[in-house]
Amino acid sequence: MTERERAVWRSLALMGRRLAYATEQRLQAEAGISASDFDILQALAAAPSSRARPVELGAMLSWEKSRISHHVTRMEARGLVERVVCETDQRGTWVGITGAGREALRQAIPVHEDVIRTALIDHLDPAQADVVAAAALAVVRANGPGACEAEVERLERATRRPN
Repeated sequence: MTERERAVWRSLALMGRRLAYATEQRLQAEAGISASDFDILQALAAAPSSRARPVELGAMLSWEKSRISHHVTRMEARGLVERVVCETDQRGTWVGITGAGREALRQAIPVHEDVIRTALIDHLDPAQADVVAAAALAVVRANGPGACEAEVERLERATRRPN
């Protein structure tokens, strides 16, 4: 690996950590939820019937089964999500967003959007933003988007600039 290639990786990793830190700090301080809570609530709100099987939720977020289980348990204790027994398979469960979860997400969305804007978007011109989005999606695609395929396709459409 060349020094330049290491620098590309380190730059990307540093940017990711800084953006994740800024997002975590703002969401905790201003919306009272973590970035992980936000990710789960946003995924559930977008899912059909606002619920998903834990394994599907894990695939959507690229999280391990145990991480989903532990985090959902903590969120359930705070009333943000609920586990519901599957009507057709009594052994299976769904994770659904609650009214309190919807309210937490509603309060968090403007905070999340503001931190994205102030920490990232405001520092890129439109051409740079196009390159960042295209590069990110190319890497995701090359590494098998799996359960995120529909999201990748949606993002590809959303980031295409009109001719």
